[in-house]
Amino acid sequence: MPPARPGFPGLTLGELLMESTAPVVRDPALDRPAITDPTTAILLRVRQDQSFGLAMVVVLLAFVFSSAFVLAWSGASVLFALHLAVMLGVLGLVASRQYLWGRWLRSARGPRLLHAAPWRPVPARVVRRRSSGWASVVALGEGAASTAVRVTALTEAHHAVIARTGRAWVVGPDETGWAALRVDGTHEALPAWALAAVPPGTAKAPRADPAVLTARTLSVNTVSLVALFLFGLAITVSAWLVIGMRPSTMLVSVASWLLCVGLALALTVWHARVNLRLPALVGAAEWTRVELSLAPWKARRDGTAKASATVRLSDGSTRTLLLPGASVELLGTIWDTGAAWLSAAPDPGTTLAVGHPGYPPVSVARVA
Repeated sequence: MPPARPGFPGLTLGELLMESTAPVVRDPALDRPAITDPTTAILLRVRQDQSFGLAMVVVLLAFVFSSAFVLAWSGASVLFALHLAVMLGVLGLVASRQYLWGRWLRSARGPRLLHAAPWRPVPARVVRRRSSGWASVVALGEGAASTAVRVTALTEAHHAVIARTGRAWVVGPDETGWAALRVDGTHEALPAWALAAVPPGTAKAPRADPAVLTARTLSVNTVSLVALFLFGLAITVSAWLVIGMRPSTMLVSVASWLLCVGLALALTVWHARVNLRLPALVGAAEWTRVELSLAPWKARRDGTAKASATVRLSDGSTRTLLLPGASVELLGTIWDTGAAWLSAAPDPGTTLAVGHPGYPPVSVARVA
């Protein structure tokens, strides 16, 4: 680790969590319904309005069937079969990612649970660990009273937090088996479905800090979206070459494709491009706690927001942080605590990471 700058000591995670008597994050309220948490309510609206999963399904469907029509019309049967198989596979992956979320929201079980009851802390361990695109299995409670739930959207960072804290926050399950689950350091109510039995064993926990895991995930997700766009373009151009499209017509078609789909992609991921720098910023972090206040912000449909914050330094001076793609989770935690942790000294012009060490939410910020 590089030498620490004065006032910005390089500390281990355990030392960071013990450095101050102030809590790094706050527990949910136990005396009122879960939905009364403003950040939880915003995230629920984002999921209900959403967005990206359904938009991807629509775009892929249009791409699959329009391209299939062109290929079928041209008689390029081999390429048609390959193209259709690949695109339907991608469509299946996207649809499966949204499956449990869609059931939870359509049935209104999840939203009703959040309006009816408060969060309660329950001993928890991850029994089967999956990526955020698939459901993980979490055992809740201890002994004969334990219950297993299948939870969607649990990330590697969530797994690491549950392994460290040994608990989760739960509403339900209700009489039909629906529940909501929340992890320390986050606000989102994740859909959960009770299983008939608790599977044996305990999944191996990730060793990395949750902030590092989140940084890697955000970076990979940004690259994956661009790669999917380029892959679709390559498949389309290959189809045009096989059917013998004239170069002039192909040039116009490629330009139109780039304009339409590229514009849609840019609107979706342009603000997320800063995430490519996040793993390096978090990996080299020398975290220091600062007090800060947020200016008003509005959530995007992907659960992020463009925000700014005023940092109050120990000498009485202030700095302005600009966060182009901060997660609603991070902004909610900052609002809860009035504080955050910076990965470097907030010198003007510096790009740094903002988060809460030991917990998932982390974002890139620039010091104005």
